[in-house]
Formats: sequence, C-alpha cells, structure tokens
Amino acid sequence: MMNQSSKFASILVAGLTLMACATQPATEQTQSVLPESNAITKEKATKYPIPVEPPVQVAPAESAPPEPSLSEKNLVIAITSFERGEYTKSMRLLSPLTTDPSLATNARLKAMKTLAFSQCLTGAVVACRGTFERAFKLDSKFDLAPAEHGHPVWGPQFERARKNTKN
Repeated sequence: MMNQSSKFASILVAGLTLMACATQPATEQTQSVLPESNAITKEKATKYPIPVEPPVQVAPAESAPPEPSLSEKNLVIAITSFERGEYTKSMRLLSPLTTDPSLATNARLKAMKTLAFSQCLTGAVVACRGTFERAFKLDSKFDLAPAEHGHPVWGPQFERARKNTKN
C-alpha cells in the first residue's frame, strides 16, 4: 500500500505530465508522430459532433430608480423638519413646494397637508384652513388619514375647508 505522500507525488507527476502534453505546441515533428487514427476526419466530425453550449442569456440590468429631483429632496427635508417640531422652518420650506409644477400632485398635496398642520400648530388657523382649501381645489377627493381627523387644532379647520370648497 502506498502512503499518502507517495500517492500525492504520483498524482502531481501525472498532472504535470498531462499539463505539459496539453500545452506543447504542435510542430512538424509532433504532428508526424501522431497516429492517423487520432486525426479528426470530416466523417467523424459529422458523425460525432461536439456539443456546443447555447450562449448564456444575461438579463438586462435593472435600471436604478431615477434620482429624486431637488423639489422632492426639499419635500423630504421639510417633512423631517415638521416631524422634529421645527414648524417655522417646515413652513418656509413647504410654501414654495405647494405650487411647484415639477412635483406630482400627491407630493404637492402632502406638502399642503404638512404646511396646514404646521400653520395650525403655530396658531395660524386661518392660514391653515386656507391651505386645506387649496388642497381641495387641487384634488376634490383630498382627505386626511383616519388618525389625523380627530386632531383638536387642524381637525376642525379641515372640516371647515371641506365645507367651504363644496359650496
């Protein structure tokens, strides 16, 4: 029985021999030594074709979502300011966004709603109601989330604005 190091050495020598044979360039001398039976004839090639793998289909890379516009980025900043309780800052940032034509309607409505909330929370209830009215003019189906309806400050202003725009 051969020990493991002897087996490894035998396998290594056999592998190196095969590699040397496989990489040896064909010369006139080596070509004449090869028996004719190894030559690939047209008959053998058609009788025993070498299978060809079909090309790998690569799915097109999914395109990354488009970069948000400056207005969309400003809307995120303004809403974050509102959530931090920085109502004056959020009103300053939200005011121009409520009429920004580059924003989608739902984004403009979100800006109006957040602006109205900020206005109500700073005591500007008339301005708050006016902002809600503008939101209803932009989309007659504009509504608050169920949890937002019962707010003691902006809830009543929202309902007054809804009644004013239905008339």
